[in-house]
Amino acid sequence: MDWNNAYLIPLYNALLIPVLIFGLGLVVEGFGNLLTAVISLFFGGSVAFFVRNRLTFIGTVHHELAHALFATLSGAKVTKIELFHVRGNQLGCVEFYTRGNVVIQALQMTLSSIAPVICGGISLCLLTWVWRYHCIEEWHYILTGYLFISIFFHMNMSTQDIKNAWKGMPLSIVICYLIFLFSKINLFAFFGNSFPML
Repeated sequence: MDWNNAYLIPLYNALLIPVLIFGLGLVVEGFGNLLTAVISLFFGGSVAFFVRNRLTFIGTVHHELAHALFATLSGAKVTKIELFHVRGNQLGCVEFYTRGNVVIQALQMTLSSIAPVICGGISLCLLTWVWRYHCIEEWHYILTGYLFISIFFHMNMSTQDIKNAWKGMPLSIVICYLIFLFSKINLFAFFGNSFPML
């Protein structure tokens, strides 16, 4: 079997997308937990909780706005947005209901669920660019660094986000496959010769 044909390469690319999104979400969650554990080790659990969940509240706002943005753009109806509140471990929430046929509803669930990872990644790239090329004074670096860390801490996917994302994932993979098939884009080309068969 030829693993390098014109129909399989788009499939590999389509499968890579959810792997990257979920993988990035898991890496962020793991790294965030590690940083929280280190802070807890030196300063105690209450300080670690405050830093991760309260001091970095801008990340929570970003997280919830990402959910709301993707839900709205995909056609869902957002009914409630809580950008930040201090009740228990839930830091904020977005409530919406899906609209359209079953296929569209599944896509709305998936897109709104993966939104914090995608928007977080884009925001971190933009903040890195700002840090490198536009920060001049010390407070610029402090503010940019604070925003970076805050968004990073909260660009993960909750357990509920992961469950919701799987509802439309098969259809999302099919759509990605068609996009890669007709556009001839090959994400593996960015890795150079790491994947010589592709």
